[in-house]
Amino acid sequence: MSLPNPFSILKIGVGPSSSHTLGPCLAARDFWRILEEKGLPEGRLNVRLMGSLALTGKGHLTDLAVTAGLDGFDPTEEERHTVRSIYREVAREGRVSVGGSVYSFAPDKDILFDTTTGDLPHPNTLTFTLYDLAGHLLLERTYRSVGGGCVLSDDAQPPAEEDGDKLSMNGIVELCLSQGFDLPTFALERLRDEGVSESEAFDRLHVLWGVMGDAIDRGLSTEGLLPGPLMLARRASELYQDCQKGIRHYGLLSRDVTLPALYAMAVAEENASGGRVVTAPTCGSAGVVPAVLTMLKERFRLPERKIHEALLAAAVVGGVVVENASIAGAEVGCQGEVGVASAMAAAAAVHCLDGSVPQAEAAAETALEHHLGLTCDPVGGLVQIPCIERNAVGAVTALNAANLALLGSGKHAISFDSAVAAMKQVGADMSCKYKETAQGGLAALAPRRAP
Repeated sequence: MSLPNPFSILKIGVGPSSSHTLGPCLAARDFWRILEEKGLPEGRLNVRLMGSLALTGKGHLTDLAVTAGLDGFDPTEEERHTVRSIYREVAREGRVSVGGSVYSFAPDKDILFDTTTGDLPHPNTLTFTLYDLAGHLLLERTYRSVGGGCVLSDDAQPPAEEDGDKLSMNGIVELCLSQGFDLPTFALERLRDEGVSESEAFDRLHVLWGVMGDAIDRGLSTEGLLPGPLMLARRASELYQDCQKGIRHYGLLSRDVTLPALYAMAVAEENASGGRVVTAPTCGSAGVVPAVLTMLKERFRLPERKIHEALLAAAVVGGVVVENASIAGAEVGCQGEVGVASAMAAAAAVHCLDGSVPQAEAAAETALEHHLGLTCDPVGGLVQIPCIERNAVGAVTALNAANLALLGSGKHAISFDSAVAAMKQVGADMSCKYKETAQGGLAALAPRRAP
């Protein structure tokens, strides 16, 4: 039974979108790496964005992301530079340098938002092309941004499926019960098979948790308007400070529910501004898991080791979805983003409170089940409305799902595997208008400028 590497589910990235910003940036950086290896002569670079990338790429900063990637930007390692600052520099110079070669590249002219393409290998498809100075084709590579910041190139071979070896949550639960594992131990065993030691895994989890915490802290201390034409004001900082000072009451819900909602909004606002976040499983849903775990850490004074284990539990849940459905909004809508994030957070919360593996599975199923059919219809093509508040709702749903699971034994009518299969079917039946194209739902009916 194979499991996607947990660090392919949880990875450092830049917002606002893992499929439309981080993925294209990493695809561009891969093309940059190929250029460097081949040492091709000077020429002109072109980028063609297709499908959902063409329709909502401007709002998702896809053009900025591919420009940064073609300049060698690595979002997992660099904090000093942003895709905006790199875009401005490349646009001013009209070129990028790769190794010892210089390639002409004017982003405003050489990035094409192609909305005319029909059948595509994936809704998020982009092609990089290099021509020599005489206009002859030297190199071309097509990529698919399949969600969560994962990209596949046109020459990538799909993994062979072995009969009886299909990853399922039912299979994971059965294995855990038979071996006396919890979900984090199961994940560590899979990592060990890949040559990643337990100490190495927890070192990486420490870094990821630090980035998550930084995103919450920045979101709770930053005010002003989010970038883009909506002129949407950040709210997390003001609401949090007012609650802390007693200016605002926590309202109908308790502090333990209100705080994670505000934490989730804080991360989502950071993501919407193009900030550094951790995909969990995507950038657009990056606020849910850290918000839930931060509240639980504060409320129950949990050690950091427990939080790191919870991140592994969350990654197992996300991995099952990646293997059996999709986490890309352009494929299945937001049920695959915030819905899956809520399921991941619910399972992580159960682990934090020493629940059983069956209870974690039940919590994940409950959270995902009640996000089925959730559309991805970003107003103005921006990851702001309804995405920011949706992170808050996903966090609260995760806590409710975990609470219900912990009250029971873990037995329930619908399995998580069934919920994932239903999500995949709903996504296939869903009109493309509601799958990150900004052509339907709120994106089509709501005003393009916030009050």
